[in-house]
Amino acid sequence: MTLVKGNARRLRRSMTDDEKSLWRVLRAGRFAGFKFRRQYSCGNYVLDFYCPLARLAVELDGFQHGLPMQLEHDTERDKNLADHGIVVMRFWNRQWRSQREGVLLEIWGQLNERTGYVKVVRKTQNHRFLPPDPEKLIRTKTA
Repeated sequence: MTLVKGNARRLRRSMTDDEKSLWRVLRAGRFAGFKFRRQYSCGNYVLDFYCPLARLAVELDGFQHGLPMQLEHDTERDKNLADHGIVVMRFWNRQWRSQREGVLLEIWGQLNERTGYVKVVRKTQNHRFLPPDPEKLIRTKTA
């Protein structure tokens, strides 16, 4: 087993409370039918959450990601992932705690933009997040 895969396995076992609560929303196709993987190893990196269909990574960041050296590392990491067609969305832990619906709507918007799908019709009984009605979104934006 490679070092990165071993690290991913360790990270799966020691997820933060914020990561666990986001995972409960994203797992098992519950998020509008989109399938996500957690602590997914991609090259030399481990992605918190990854949707292969959309090639979208979602990261929850704590305070350490605001430090200069970590900011530089994250920027380089995001650039390397972008070179492989993967878009990274980053959210602060406190943002997830205080604005869950907003975070989920942003993730859904990016999934929709990258795939063209509003939702994936698979195991609809599992869906916990239902996307907003596009007609209502259009009227809200122009109103």
